[in-house]
Amino acid sequence: MTGIIHSQEKRIFNFNSEEVPYYLSLNFKYGLSILPNLNAKIVIVNDQESLLSVSESIKIPEKKIYEKDYLLYYYLKLPKLKSEKEYLNFLKAFIEENYNRDVFNRNTISIDFKQNTIPFSCESLEELNTFLAQVIVSEKSNLLKCGRSFILSNNNLKEKLKTSISYESIRFIGEAEKIKEDYKLLKSLSQWKNTYFIAIKLGLQEISKNQRTTFDEETRVDFSDLKTVWNIDAGYMFSEKFGGFLNFGITYKKEQKDQNISNSVNGITISGSGSGAGVIKIGLGVKYIPFVKDRWSIYTDLAGGFLSAKAGGGDGSVTISNGNVNNTISKVERTEKSKYLNLSLGANYRLGRTVFLTSNFQYSISNFENNIGSVSGFTGYTINLGVGFSFK
Repeated sequence: MTGIIHSQEKRIFNFNSEEVPYYLSLNFKYGLSILPNLNAKIVIVNDQESLLSVSESIKIPEKKIYEKDYLLYYYLKLPKLKSEKEYLNFLKAFIEENYNRDVFNRNTISIDFKQNTIPFSCESLEELNTFLAQVIVSEKSNLLKCGRSFILSNNNLKEKLKTSISYESIRFIGEAEKIKEDYKLLKSLSQWKNTYFIAIKLGLQEISKNQRTTFDEETRVDFSDLKTVWNIDAGYMFSEKFGGFLNFGITYKKEQKDQNISNSVNGITISGSGSGAGVIKIGLGVKYIPFVKDRWSIYTDLAGGFLSAKAGGGDGSVTISNGNVNNTISKVERTEKSKYLNLSLGANYRLGRTVFLTSNFQYSISNFENNIGSVSGFTGYTINLGVGFSFK
């Protein structure tokens, strides 16, 4: 039958960090959206052939065909995988992704191996039949000897075969559109490439015992008592896995002891003491995301920069006598600076396109030249929880 060549749509399927190109071709004309519950066929192209050229072989008949004859063709070349199990997982994931995009009939999917080498044995065919209704092979294929009714040659095709388990059929356009929109949202939640992000975290800090010294009587500060830490990371993801960010952290504590008021022949005396401590750090970091699944992602960060610690304390008194005010203040304030290095392992959970929850376990290394605030550095760990925002 004469016909016209229909344009193809090129797509990319990501599997095990590898991009697998493929083409979708149709044997019918369609408008803005493909009808749901159509039949689908996966064609595994020979390595020496061009995907585009083979996909262009599908022609739309000049005469209108019935909807039951509409067919979605997916042309691809299998990636190099290590085992039958990986190939099974690849096909399952490939079908799942395209089902969410095109909502075809999952009970009647067929696969046509144009290549001579097929990465399956007789033992794996039962699992293959749970999501594929027909497996079409060459007449020389060893799979024809396995005795399975759904293993067919091009010269012996049977119709209306089904998978060994039954899948729900989606027949209404409204239901299909909801599946597609839900998938698009879920897909967007797992994508980090070309996004800006900012994360604000509150942490519980624990300084290593090896960094603790005798109590600093001079400043009256013990930095190991500072448990609460604020961290802010703001950066950009250059790819789905790698990004860079600016790291800013702060922790502080101010303590003032009760004031004493006494009367004497010299007048009224108000005395008291207090102390304060604070740490500010600022640096740059790199982010690596090795795992993404739907809303979840696991990441690791490496950040380094400069840290400044300040500690101070003292006594003071005010004496009021005959209208005169006399102040006596004894105050000590010291500052130490150091480089720092943070290594973090954490997880994100996206609540929507913009907002995500984040948490991590962070190990920090820093050492002072001189002791300050009853510590010699801030080496130790921090457990952080927070909220983040991402946008393009």
